[in-house]
Amino acid sequence: MAIKRTKWDAVFSELIRWRDQWTCQRCKKQYMPGSRGLHCSHFYGRRSWATRIELWNAMALCHGCHQHVSSFPMDHVDLWEKKFTKEQTDHINYLHNQALIKKRDVATDENYKLLKLQLFKYTGEL
Repeated sequence: MAIKRTKWDAVFSELIRWRDQWTCQRCKKQYMPGSRGLHCSHFYGRRSWATRIELWNAMALCHGCHQHVSSFPMDHVDLWEKKFTKEQTDHINYLHNQALIKKRDVATDENYKLLKLQLFKYTGEL
């Protein structure tokens, strides 16, 4: 069953692309803002609301690199551990293990506004 893409996902995905300067974090290919060729790749998938909109749980990857890390999980782990600090990855691992965190805890108006404000820092648009 496909996971429904929410307004939080849309803003978060855009934020990750801007944070990573529209550059694939594996092959370093650059994309133009708005391009559909660059994906927001989550380390822990969107099924987990505990980590779904956490900045240290995602990075920008081109289609090919996204497919690669999906097929080779250890490459995904290596890439994630190179991009983020041990404290950041430990925090995401901790959150991922918090099974009691539900959509209602994360998909709030306040979190949506925070994501929009973070995106504003890169784009200047609200």
